[in-house]
Amino acid sequence: MFKKAKDKEIDSWLSTDTVRKILRHQVPEGQLLRSRWVLTWKSLDDIEQKETGTSRKAKARLVILGFEDPMVDQIPRDSPTMSKLSRVLILQHAASLGWDIHSFGIKTAFLRGTEQQSRLLGMEPPEEMRVKMKLKQNEIVQLLKGAYGRVDAPFLWFQELKQSLESLGFVSAPFDPCCFVLRNENQQPEGILGIHVDDGLCCGSSKFHAKLLELERKYPFGSKKKRDFTFTGLKISQKLDQSIWVSQEQYVKDIHPIKIAKERKLTPTAPVTEEERQGLRALVGSLQYAAVNTRPDIASRLG
Repeated sequence: MFKKAKDKEIDSWLSTDTVRKILRHQVPEGQLLRSRWVLTWKSLDDIEQKETGTSRKAKARLVILGFEDPMVDQIPRDSPTMSKLSRVLILQHAASLGWDIHSFGIKTAFLRGTEQQSRLLGMEPPEEMRVKMKLKQNEIVQLLKGAYGRVDAPFLWFQELKQSLESLGFVSAPFDPCCFVLRNENQQPEGILGIHVDDGLCCGSSKFHAKLLELERKYPFGSKKKRDFTFTGLKISQKLDQSIWVSQEQYVKDIHPIKIAKERKLTPTAPVTEEERQGLRALVGSLQYAAVNTRPDIASRLG
């Protein structure tokens, strides 16, 4: 399963023209980055389990060791995520105007951001890529686009997506560059789209969805859902009267309590260890995401 997942990942790199062959000696010293595989099991939702007959699928990501980039402290590292205000604005518009709320994910988004500098960046390919590209011993690959692990991959992808949305008639909101509005000739909104890296949350008219279809033709969507779905840890559900409910019940259930050994409980005045401090920070961070979105009742205690 992981072998198939690796083949699929390499096919994505090649189909998006992310890399090309290059002789090793042509890459300037210090600008050849290593890569590695990250293999994970992805849990499937109920619908996907029924379709596939399994509860999980193998996922392979080829990741650049971006920290080795000689310009790691100079290149832009902005990560495009819409604000909470934009998300609520989209949900409110859907409820008020009777539009269905939609979400989508874009396939291999980070492989689509075009390199915006003239520098030449190389990558040491894994054996699977060497075989598929039939690379000789003295050949490696040149990075032509963003890739997983690159520090500037989110930024390159956002620039690419922003240009495409603007060419379709969308305009970014003045209060949030990750919120895009489509207007008609009378300047009335036809729909709103919010971007969270490679995921989208949106609502709109038939004209809006026609434009969204054009976007999908350029950047294939990996998932498309409406009215009932999970978006960035938020369970969003639209009722028959078009009202929208947002819940984090499962998100909160998945937050595990800190484990404290019996011996540690006997020494409550002993200094906190670094491991204990990290555990508390992780717990507070997870709870904070719930507090600012759906659980204001825990905000005081959390603070």
